[in-house]
Amino acid sequence: MSTTRSLHRPSSAVAAPSAICVMDADPAAVPILRAFARQTVGRWGRAECAVESLALIVTELVTNACLHSGSSQVTLCLFRDEGQVGVHVLDQGRWRDAHHAVLDEDADLHGRGLRLVRAYADTMEIRRTEAGTHVVATLLTGAPQAQPDCA
Repeated sequence: MSTTRSLHRPSSAVAAPSAICVMDADPAAVPILRAFARQTVGRWGRAECAVESLALIVTELVTNACLHSGSSQVTLCLFRDEGQVGVHVLDQGRWRDAHHAVLDEDADLHGRGLRLVRAYADTMEIRRTEAGTHVVATLLTGAPQAQPDCA
């Protein structure tokens, strides 16, 4: 079951507009949350390249939460201001240590998610707490409609 509602992310001056969706931490949530991110950021008037970059970031972070955290739910929070869009993915689980073994035949398919996020995002922060894992990634986009589409 998913829940969607408006949320304001506190900032130092004014709360930035944001959107949130909470779902069961199941791989079936990944395409739903990716579509939610595309639709939301698209409505915010960002360039198509920002929408697609954020969708890739959401895909990787939500997939990690669903597959590796052991959490029952995953929360996706999207936020924006004049010059950036961002994503905050939260789970209530405990991610496995990054040093867990991957079978050789699977090495090409797994283990690149956070590297992809770092490559696409302008900033990324991972915080592991007793309550779960929080990952925040942002993209600098400039003002809405000010950026050309990706080439």
